[in-house]
Amino acid sequence: PTVRWRRCDSRTRDARLRRRSACSAVVPRCDASGRDADSEAVRLLEFYSGSGMMRWALQNAVGPRREVIGVAAIDNSEVANAVYSANFPRSEPLRRNVEHITREQIEENFCSADVWTASPPCQPYTRKGNEKHGLDPRALSFLQLLDIFPTVKHTCKPKRVLVENVVGFENSATRDALVKTLGGEYHVEEFVRASPRTLGVPNTRERYYLLAKRKELGGFPDVATAALPFARFGESETEAGETRLQQEPRREARAVGAYLRRSVPETKKNDGASLAVPASAAAKYWRWFDVVTPSSLGSQCFTAGYGKTVFGGSVLAAEAFANDPEFCELADAEQKRYRLVKPPPPNALRYFAPEEIAALHGLESASAASGPKFALPENLTRRQLYFTLGNSVSVDVVQELMRYLMEDSIGNNEH
Repeated sequence: PTVRWRRCDSRTRDARLRRRSACSAVVPRCDASGRDADSEAVRLLEFYSGSGMMRWALQNAVGPRREVIGVAAIDNSEVANAVYSANFPRSEPLRRNVEHITREQIEENFCSADVWTASPPCQPYTRKGNEKHGLDPRALSFLQLLDIFPTVKHTCKPKRVLVENVVGFENSATRDALVKTLGGEYHVEEFVRASPRTLGVPNTRERYYLLAKRKELGGFPDVATAALPFARFGESETEAGETRLQQEPRREARAVGAYLRRSVPETKKNDGASLAVPASAAAKYWRWFDVVTPSSLGSQCFTAGYGKTVFGGSVLAAEAFANDPEFCELADAEQKRYRLVKPPPPNALRYFAPEEIAALHGLESASAASGPKFALPENLTRRQLYFTLGNSVSVDVVQELMRYLMEDSIGNNEH
């Protein structure tokens, strides 16, 4: 099944913006009462909002007693917006390209936001992409946002900002422009290679994060004092970074099996509902599969192409199969990850289910955001869910960074 979508031209989108602006419960206006009402609430504006994991993480960070109010969630992906709507039904995402957002719209419709988040397109910066950085057309929307930010009046600028992107972004001119844009008015902290594995989650998802806080709110707490186990950008891995990561207490490492919702192998029937790796793919690409088992302590980063490309994430095997030297050998002893030494028999490998990837992303726990479980709409195909989950963030990592960003707010109930 696929999702049916209504056409949405520019007049419809502008009318939607006006309707949402008129409703103070959804988009508070920028006036004296806008920031005073519901003083303990946190108002969030999300650029490239995706499936809503930034909001979920922020809600986890501030706790159930403080509501995160969605001022606006802006994304051009129909699939991601469908997942967002399923989890935050009172906050309909705005389907629009970020480059079409103007200073006037920010000041008129989004002025009350305390926190801005952004996960701009990563393809210009990824090591597997073209590495054109700011010259890639997909980078233009974020550069446009940086261009208009200094022109936004001070009362409509956020108190806090969090930006996420792939490793490699930190070496780009776009990152330099971002830091320059925020540096005059904000304290800035950057973290690179922040991954859920540091927090005991058996999945690698290294990312760059920038955190910014208005200077009148005071500086950031000391990273070591805050027990934040991520290396700051520019730190030597052999000195401050790596030493602190070794010394800081971490959560106890969990095995992949704690996140599984189906058996391994799942079925002997290779039908459309099966997660089994197709025999044709296994025969052609067996040399490149990253194989894990329920007892593994790590797994490969899941990308939007999972199930479509062999490099999009790990596949699962039963313990007995992975430990059979006829078919497998140990590739990473610490994480208990394997590689194949010959083509596997039919149904020996299966893909992770979307709900299992969501669990590895930090969505297995209850949240005050929208109830006990993150919703994956049943009317979306597995391919669509893989795509949107592969473009998402680690909630475990982001909520730790959000706590760091909001530390004085959480302690003093300032928003």
